[in-house]
Amino acid sequence: MVNTVTVAPYGTWDSHITAEHLAGDSIKYEGIQADKHGNVFVLESRPAEGGRNVIVKLAADDAPGRDVLPAGYSAMGEIHNYGGGSMAMHPNGDSIVFTTDPNNGVYLLDPTTGKVDTVVAPNPTVRYGDFSVHPTTHDWILAVQEEHFEKEEDVKNTVVAVHAATGKVSYLLQGSDFYEHPQFSPDGTRVCWTQWDHPHMPWAGTELYVANWDASTGTVLRENKRLVSGKAGIESICQPRWGIDGSLFYVNDKSGFWQLYRFNGEDSTHIALSGLEKAEFGSREPYLGNCTYVQLDENTLVASAILNATSNLVLIDLTTNEWTDLELPLVDIQKNAMARISASSFGVLGGTRTAPQACYRIDLNDKKATLKLLKPTVQLDLPESVLSQAQHITYPQIYGRGKSTNGSAHAWFVPPKNTLFQPLPNTKPPLLVWMHGGPTYHVPPGLALSTQYWTSRGYAYVLVNHVGSTGYGKEYRDLLNGYWGTADIDDAASCVAYLGAEGLVDTSRVGIVGESAGGYATLQALYLYPDVWAAGVALYGISSLAEFVEGTHKFESHYVDSLVLGGREGKSEKEVEAVFKERSALYHLQKIKAPLLLLQGDADTIVPAWQTTRMAETMQALGKDVEVTVFEGEGHGFHMDKTIKASLELQAAFWKRTLL
Repeated sequence: MVNTVTVAPYGTWDSHITAEHLAGDSIKYEGIQADKHGNVFVLESRPAEGGRNVIVKLAADDAPGRDVLPAGYSAMGEIHNYGGGSMAMHPNGDSIVFTTDPNNGVYLLDPTTGKVDTVVAPNPTVRYGDFSVHPTTHDWILAVQEEHFEKEEDVKNTVVAVHAATGKVSYLLQGSDFYEHPQFSPDGTRVCWTQWDHPHMPWAGTELYVANWDASTGTVLRENKRLVSGKAGIESICQPRWGIDGSLFYVNDKSGFWQLYRFNGEDSTHIALSGLEKAEFGSREPYLGNCTYVQLDENTLVASAILNATSNLVLIDLTTNEWTDLELPLVDIQKNAMARISASSFGVLGGTRTAPQACYRIDLNDKKATLKLLKPTVQLDLPESVLSQAQHITYPQIYGRGKSTNGSAHAWFVPPKNTLFQPLPNTKPPLLVWMHGGPTYHVPPGLALSTQYWTSRGYAYVLVNHVGSTGYGKEYRDLLNGYWGTADIDDAASCVAYLGAEGLVDTSRVGIVGESAGGYATLQALYLYPDVWAAGVALYGISSLAEFVEGTHKFESHYVDSLVLGGREGKSEKEVEAVFKERSALYHLQKIKAPLLLLQGDADTIVPAWQTTRMAETMQALGKDVEVTVFEGEGHGFHMDKTIKASLELQAAFWKRTLL
């Protein structure tokens, strides 16, 4: 049977990928654990259940996945308002420690029976995450605790020791603004953790400590507290992890890249891997419980090494510092994404260039790896005829500071593809420019339905990794400091110019879209480069920086100071106010020419809904073309299937009206 090829304008093609596939038909993985029996447990975020997070067992015997978390529980913490680290495998291998959203508390789950025991009673104002159970006695559970009070500035972050039998919670570490990664050593005699203070973010400067554990009192011996590595505002530490022999692995960016180190109790040694000196073995950590490397046996470590914003799984011989590329197709491995199963196998959450995020088991045999699919995030057979793979581009910065320094920026270009359709002769596709959140983050090249939805309909799509993005080293990451809201926008406009000069897109039909920091970028772009954009879509973006800073949550309460001001030191309140106003779209609406679609959740605690509604009201008063929808019950990021579907359909109608 011969498929008929239909001639139709770009952007109007029919696609196998529907809004339902991205909504109720899909899940998202938020974490992975494994037990001593070879079973893998994943944390699924389910839009079809209102965004509920469910612990699912993927058995070693190839049995279908089975929910082990009873209905009524959602295993997700909310520390830093981003969560993460919400479940951990108990050392007994037969139970899971977890916390819940929105009521919090600490619980033990028996995955065989589904029985849940309450360890710490739920309290909506006290949050938990990043658990570590004592490896031998099991009497104590370490956790990061976040207490909330009437005023956001009074929020208290600590490390606590929970007595498993009584549920008594004792402060273990306090005094710093933030803590992450509290963990018992394999023999239970020591504890490690990271900490940092305002005004720094964890990816700007953290400190890694160890101290002895007093089993009789359930405390750390402060007189034995020792700084292992890190400097406030200078060196960023992430993902400390105890080794099998009691040494401590961690990642530090002091070389200019997040590299692996090992502390033996006396001093630290760089795990120097020839050829991977510019690889990133860590990333930013707004989420708790990140894991993108694991030790398999005494001499072997497997890790995700990020080069050009692309994950590469490598096997490291710890005795020789030699490494082997496992040559697996996984290119997107983020957050809590890896778990050791045995000395020769591990589980991983990741995406490839041709398949969305999924859970895999990887077995090693003579340093050769086999990839076994345990469970995908969407049950959709994507035909090759519509799969468009991301292409890495590095382009000149023809706008902003980069122009004078002959600088360059990076992006992933995804051309339109659908072999059942052919465009009209002598035409080029409209372009959608995606601005990622963070803004300290990066977009990987893994296949995403949220991109393929558009490319299979005849849109070109480009995902900009502007200055400030991770995945390219510290120097590139730091280029955004003091210039957020301008340098990232310069890179977006430069990207459009580059794609136009290459003849890949129609530069008269360009839309810009982003969420959170990317939503802010959209609003900034529309007035800074009004002639570049034909339309914009901002999802929960910031329109007024000054008011955002006044009301934002503790974790990011000083973040804007470094991003926009390069730090407050030496600047008067009047100067700060002027810069914030200069970088806020709300005060430059008269310059905006393009239509704008605003999408927002009414329960957003990071970017409050009024940032969106005030923008819409002011634009309407000026007679500007603006549409706005506020979704009931949604927070910072859309989690319900009905919201995801409605958001996509609103965007499709908007792009059709403005770009086609």
